Amino acid sequence: MKISLLLVLVCLMLPLAAQEPGELPDTAALIAKLREKYAPVYKKYAGIETTRDFTTKTYDPDTGKLLSTAHTVVRKKEYFYKEPDSIVISHEENGKKLDPGDYDTTEIEPFWPLFDDKSAEHYDFRVSGTATVENRPCIMLEVTPKGNDYRHFKGNAYITADTNELLMIEGKPAKSHWAMKEFSVKYLYEPVGGGYCMKRGWFTARVYVLLIRPDRRHVYEVKGSDSKPIPK
Repeated sequence: MKISLLLVLVCLMLPLAAQEPGELPDTAALIAKLREKYAPVYKKYAGIETTRDFTTKTYDPDTGKLLSTAHTVVRKKEYFYKEPDSIVISHEENGKKLDPGDYDTTEIEPFWPLFDDKSAEHYDFRVSGTATVENRPCIMLEVTPKGNDYRHFKGNAYITADTNELLMIEGKPAKSHWAMKEFSVKYLYEPVGGGYCMKRGWFTARVYVLLIRPDRRHVYEVKGSDSKPIPK
């Protein structure tokens, strides 16, 4: 009788034990861990220097016709709080090598960081579920911007369940930059200098500036390499 009772108790406890790894963390506790991990990086460094290898396909947004395919390699200093500096290493369009100086390096300021010591001024967060990214179990964070401009990110952040690292974001600005009719991003990150840097990225930008730039949809696939922190 005692053995049977013990077996019943064990059987009752097994489902509970199996459920524990799938339990969602408390949002406030998770954000505190992420700020503790990443906020010092923003104080220590000015940004990340990295090489970006772009493949850009440009379309007519009205007809969907592919107009050109370009391949560009750029060495960039991606600052945390201001526009990046870029040096074009090579550029070709439709298989033809062009002067790197002809490539338009116009940049805009980055999103406000998600996990620096001032991120509470810019974002609200909510743990919304789980996902698998790059074969790694992740916690999905819904990011809601407190500002309505192109520097505020809106979407989801994916945090590794075992190490509490930012692995990916997917979303768009709260409001597009004035020169952009569309803009959406998906960035996959890797650890660099205690922080993170984009390893691969996919983003779409529809740009139109009257009399200066025609209405075009640019679809980018980006690979990052040789990344290192920029000392202050």
